[in-house]
Amino acid sequence: MSEENIYQHFHSDERHFIDRCLDWIDQVENSYSVVTTYFLNPREIQILRTLANARELQIFSSQELALTELSKVILAPEYYVFDENDFDMALLEIRFAAKFIQISHAQILGTFLGQTGVKRQELGDIIVNDEVAQIFVSRHLIELFKSIDKIGRAAVKIEEIPLTELSESQENFVRDVVLAESLRIDKIIAISLKISRNIATNMIESNKVKINYLEINKKDFAVNEGDLISIRGYGRIKIGQILGLTKKGKQKVEVEITKNRKNK
Repeated sequence: MSEENIYQHFHSDERHFIDRCLDWIDQVENSYSVVTTYFLNPREIQILRTLANARELQIFSSQELALTELSKVILAPEYYVFDENDFDMALLEIRFAAKFIQISHAQILGTFLGQTGVKRQELGDIIVNDEVAQIFVSRHLIELFKSIDKIGRAAVKIEEIPLTELSESQENFVRDVVLAESLRIDKIIAISLKISRNIATNMIESNKVKINYLEINKKDFAVNEGDLISIRGYGRIKIGQILGLTKKGKQKVEVEITKNRKNK
């Protein structure tokens, strides 16, 4: 299959990532190299697996070690013997006086990026609950991250911990069944979050909305079962089953709604 034929199966915005994937695959096949990716989202992993599926190489996901949303992938020649250290991944625990002060996901992300200058792709999942915060990072950058001693107003100490000590997120979601005039993304956002359609449209036109990790700016984009809608600064909507039309012609849709803490 030619490269142009490959591109037509994906969104145009994914072309740059497809090129990166093809480069990784070529490195393995032509140079017999072991390639470890940066942290990838589920959509990127799906693309990588699709492209690598027919090629003569092995694929390993860090999800075999820790169930996370963002994960790393090892691409390797057929003779390669798996070594989990090749994921170049570590779990850091952020310790702070949780009885007196709280830190947020956004504060952790902003501090780790702002104080170190690393790219977002070097950071994985961030888990925050009332007692502890944890973050997955690329292992080769550990010492850089350990130099961080303050997040927001909280003094912090950062230590590496085993992956087996991954804390459960206390991120709460609400399951609901909504009745929408159609499956347009602006209407689904509005009815799910109980906001006006004008506000939902503004979110989309302000480039705050992604669907399945791709930025969307068309308010009439139609959602499907399994889609994940992310609204920057607000939360997420996971589309469950589409249950059909009511007698009044409205779409009946199962949703899982997760709001950021500040919006609860």
